[in-house]
Amino acid sequence: MKHKRSLPVFAGMVAVLLLTAAVSVGSRQEAGVSAEEEPLYMFNVIGDMQMGDPGCYSEENYRTALEEIKSVSPETKAILSVGDHTNNGTEAEYETLSTIKNEVLPDVPMYYAIGNHDRGYVSGTAENNTPVSEWMDRFIQYARLSSGNDSINNVYYSFQLEGSYVIVLGSEVTSRNDHCNDVFISEDQYNWFQNQMAAAAKTDLPIFVIIHEPFPDTVSGSLDGQGWEGNPNNPDYYPDNRYADLKAVADQYPQAIVFSGHTHWEFASRQPVVVTDDETRASYFNCSAVGYLWNDNNTGVRDSAGRWTGSEGLFVYVYSDKIVVRGRDFLNQKWVLEQTISLTGGNAENAADSTPAATSDPADSNDADSSTTAWIIAAVCAAAVIAAAIAIGVVVSSKKKGSGNEK
Repeated sequence: MKHKRSLPVFAGMVAVLLLTAAVSVGSRQEAGVSAEEEPLYMFNVIGDMQMGDPGCYSEENYRTALEEIKSVSPETKAILSVGDHTNNGTEAEYETLSTIKNEVLPDVPMYYAIGNHDRGYVSGTAENNTPVSEWMDRFIQYARLSSGNDSINNVYYSFQLEGSYVIVLGSEVTSRNDHCNDVFISEDQYNWFQNQMAAAAKTDLPIFVIIHEPFPDTVSGSLDGQGWEGNPNNPDYYPDNRYADLKAVADQYPQAIVFSGHTHWEFASRQPVVVTDDETRASYFNCSAVGYLWNDNNTGVRDSAGRWTGSEGLFVYVYSDKIVVRGRDFLNQKWVLEQTISLTGGNAENAADSTPAATSDPADSNDADSSTTAWIIAAVCAAAVIAAAIAIGVVVSSKKKGSGNEK
């Protein structure tokens, strides 16, 4: 008699397991992760939230971005932010930033790089005389609070994420005004960067570098004539600036990936990624922007209310032999960029192709979702068939035994 009860229970267990597997695979495929291979870990890179900017939807977009991260990759180990968390570097703007994060992702550490808007930024062309200590102390305070790392004591610092070095760089001068892309890297920071890269290389693991302003002539917005890289040399203001020398250091390490922001250039723009397959230099990623987007026409798109629109960010999946970086349109909930980097040298696939993986055509962006849905439906049907077959077997067996003298 025990078999009559245990077999239906077994049938239910089989169905539940199949359904669980289907949902799990569907979730991994939505995140762009192979069902056959799980990443060792993953993290996110975002930036340019511009908290407090009345010309865009900074608060709404930031909340949406964090909710997307929570939904698509709840396993994320950390969020790296490439700067311009605020629009003017005020305490109120930092507080709003912290409040939203604590409401959506309170347990995920978020590490800040400093942006030009975070460095005592003022609008217009008037000279900004905000003391360095004022914005520096505020940045350190909130960088510690957001990350839980009390060892942060400057705009440049490092930490380890799953064994890999994450090296944070930052300009050390007050932003003169909103018409300047001032970046000043002192001799001390430059020497520190060299030493950190050398130490990181000894781990034989990927090296991640974040900085607000992109190195000149690397990614979207910093290309010749676009003008959104930092000013490499300005002897009137910064005679001993080492910013222009940072790229030469990074390029000594092909296992290094440099993430930058500042330009707001969308993932659909020209050259959002620089990856080589000859093991000769670092890889470079434009992180787009959360607050609003810019494009190859050196402008953005305004809505009917006159506000700048758009919001994007990166999802980084680390495997034993490769790194997969995917760009996501947070507002439309779709993938718009994908790049794979081999950890054994160069790019594992599509070495010369850094174009967005998807277009604005909804049909193209929904192909993967349709495939995933079909797989889940098939698994559900299979579970139902198996459960029904076992149940029928139990009924037939019961009837046969019931025709005898069994009580």
